[in-house]
Amino acid sequence: MKRMLACICCVAAASSCGTPQVEPSPAAASISEGYAEPWSYRGATGTRLISEGWEIHTTIQYDHIVEGLPNFYESLLRHYTSVFGELPFPRTRLKVFLFADEPQWKRKVGDMLGDEAQQWDGLGRGGLTIDGTAVLYHLDSRGRSRATFRIAAHEGWHQYAESIFITCLPTWLDEGIGTWMEGFRVRRGALVFEPASNWDRLTTLRRIVASDKLSTLSSLIEAQPSELLATGRGSLLGYYAQLWAFTSFLMEYDNGRYRPVVQQILLDAVSGQLHEPPLRGGWLHVFTDNPMQMEQQYRAWVTEYVRPGSTWR
Repeated sequence: MKRMLACICCVAAASSCGTPQVEPSPAAASISEGYAEPWSYRGATGTRLISEGWEIHTTIQYDHIVEGLPNFYESLLRHYTSVFGELPFPRTRLKVFLFADEPQWKRKVGDMLGDEAQQWDGLGRGGLTIDGTAVLYHLDSRGRSRATFRIAAHEGWHQYAESIFITCLPTWLDEGIGTWMEGFRVRRGALVFEPASNWDRLTTLRRIVASDKLSTLSSLIEAQPSELLATGRGSLLGYYAQLWAFTSFLMEYDNGRYRPVVQQILLDAVSGQLHEPPLRGGWLHVFTDNPMQMEQQYRAWVTEYVRPGSTWR
């Protein structure tokens, strides 16, 4: 059975885990410099890029985007392996197909999924990770790359997670971290990851808070994105915006009060020791003995977080 995860921009999901081979340093066949070579897909010309940790196939024709892909993806891998403490690098390169347009993307998804590809027709602006391979397309115009790279960062996390975790992360955390990885800025030519720098998620979250439709944490954790996709794209966008908020809360609230628990969950997933908590209490009880108090903390924090000019950010 194929494992599939998705992300929508402006992400339905399956498990992100496997039987990975990992070690604590980059282990793809060592190369001092990446290289590029011609590649094509169904008559569309493109480029195959090889770097330390990635194998990227793209039909994008903007030279500055293509040339920047290896550095961006390598920066992602360094970020994934360090932001939660030391996590292992994948043993083999992660594979990406980044197409110039949606029709090429749909054909590739069809090649990989056959009749199952139809369920993703309503995904819209987004991408998929299928059995550890990301399939994306260019979402920007006039040679820009910001939205495209945000989805690449989200799907890259799913690829990384599938390659290193022996035990699956719970869907809410895997997708929440995916959204948390989307924020970045380019400063003086350097890529800087900033989870709060995510206008699409922030705008959606502001609408949810303003209309008093913020989900309870228990219902957010229990929601299944594949079911939300069937009810409409808007429901899925709201789900991802709230997961972005909850993950940001876990990482930032009270100088990182809950951050060590997140780190331990990831380490347990790497070692294969992560287990679903007992039904009574669920995942919130992994973080606190008082879920009701945590809910109140979260709601107050989110209300402040979405306020323009918030000091949280």
